[in-house]
Amino acid sequence: HYPLRRQRQMCIRDRILTPPSKPSLGYFNIHSALEKVFALADAEKQNNVELIRDYDPSIPEINGDENLFVQAILNIVKNAQQAIENQDDPSITIKSRIQYGRPVNGTVYPTICTIDIIDNGPGIPNEIHDQVFFPMVSVKENGSGLGLTIAQDIIRIHGGGIIFSSNPGNTVFSIQIPIKVAEKEFKIA
Repeated sequence: HYPLRRQRQMCIRDRILTPPSKPSLGYFNIHSALEKVFALADAEKQNNVELIRDYDPSIPEINGDENLFVQAILNIVKNAQQAIENQDDPSITIKSRIQYGRPVNGTVYPTICTIDIIDNGPGIPNEIHDQVFFPMVSVKENGSGLGLTIAQDIIRIHGGGIIFSSNPGNTVFSIQIPIKVAEKEFKIA
């Protein structure tokens, strides 16, 4: 029985970790996705947690799968919620900004959308910084260690990346998505 159970667990894990082969691409407003994440996080938050929105309204629509973006961002927000459970005055900020001429995965793009999830929890222990996106790595006792792996896979299939910095009282996960500006022909009358 054991080998069969192990095989079934591996199959489930592989299915969870494998991003969909064909995301449902379309242009969407990133703030629509962030508002869905905010509503879900707000419904699950502890009473004393402060959820803060800090959006940049100048961000153009992004080409991607909005539902997958919601899943990726929500995974990071859920990690932040768990990290701040025992904090005094716990807070999570969901922030969007447009940036110019920034590298994503080693390539410099003219325009990128950055989504920061910032929490004031205890921070990620230094000894696991290099492994934080690996499957099965978690500082939580009951954690699966899959949330960040799935988030990273989703963002990568959209040509983006996730970076983080973490110190006690300030952990920031930054999702960076290149914005492809449509090339348009201009005619002079």
